[in-house]
Amino acid sequence: MSVLAAYVEEALASLWRNRLRSALSLLGTIIGIASTIAVLGLSQAGARGLEASLSSGGNPGWVAYVDRSSDNPLASTLYYRDVARLVARSNGTISSAYAGYFGRPFPVNVAGKTHYPQVSGIDTTAEGMVMLEGRKINRDDVMGAANVAIVSKTARKTLFPHENPLGHGISLGNTRLRIIGVFDAAGSLLSNAVGDAIYVPYTTMHRIAPGPIDGIFFYASPGATSAQVTAATAAALKSLHGPHAKYTIQDQAKSLGIFSRVLGGITVGITLIGGIALCVAGIGIMNIMLVSVNERTREIGIRKSIGASSGDISLQFLIEATILSAIGGAIGTIFGVAIVLALQGSIVRFVGSAPVPWALVLSIAAFFTIGIGIGFGAYPAIRAGKLDPVVALRS
Repeated sequence: MSVLAAYVEEALASLWRNRLRSALSLLGTIIGIASTIAVLGLSQAGARGLEASLSSGGNPGWVAYVDRSSDNPLASTLYYRDVARLVARSNGTISSAYAGYFGRPFPVNVAGKTHYPQVSGIDTTAEGMVMLEGRKINRDDVMGAANVAIVSKTARKTLFPHENPLGHGISLGNTRLRIIGVFDAAGSLLSNAVGDAIYVPYTTMHRIAPGPIDGIFFYASPGATSAQVTAATAAALKSLHGPHAKYTIQDQAKSLGIFSRVLGGITVGITLIGGIALCVAGIGIMNIMLVSVNERTREIGIRKSIGASSGDISLQFLIEATILSAIGGAIGTIFGVAIVLALQGSIVRFVGSAPVPWALVLSIAAFFTIGIGIGFGAYPAIRAGKLDPVVALRS
């Protein structure tokens, strides 16, 4: 242990003697590690926050809607009565279902101005929606087809810019609805996606617009596989509307899983780009260490002539390269963490809660730091250890 401590002390002394050169070499490592931590930390936080926001409604279930690319999509038109018939003909693979209204523009007149917000019929208010005022649409509202509605934050600004909308009435067709709540989505990114929206119970929406529905939301029975649910749903809908009816059937949980994997792939790609910057820093360390070997050739010859082995010489230079990389990595880590902390608030404003996986980010940074020192310092160290002492003394 004392020999290793002596090597470390000697390495630090050598770096200090050439401190300007060492500082310039550190610069590449600092920039590489800082950029890697910043990019990886922010991308991971954004990906996790967006994934959590999209899946915060719990089990998203399945959805079936008309395939508009079919030859005759009108023959596949779905109706409110198809919901119960789908469950009945699904051979037990579907536990429950409800009519889906994906968002229809309805004229809403407020204070003499007509607006066209997107009106959707829902089962109950999704857990991913944050209620800013009032209450959610509950099971009683749905079962009783209550004349109630909740409006998005942006719809409130559009329809009621100067007053509290709770308790106010709005007319959709011939139906008068009472506003019971104002909602928002977690994060401004999803909030902007919601836009000017009004949600009403799907049973109420059926009374307002009794014609075709936009789709059917349903939940698979416990134990039913994805293939069974898809096949049973397609067969049930074809039995209702004929063999030429075509539908798109989506497992929304699987879609979220695909989205998560895409985000993961993007994160890996971004991290590899940061790794390129670290490789450039490693080449800088290798260059500096090769210069150091050339400058200290006579010193190496003297040490070998008095009994130092090739392994001792190589270890000394390898420790020097590792220390140089570690110092740069430590400083780069400080800068990288500072950048993540400074910009994390912007990510939170876009996607809601966005936790940074610090253990993962810092462990990757530490791995790259040590890897650079050992990987790019190995060649100069081996070269120094292989020098012939006679040739080295004559240089």
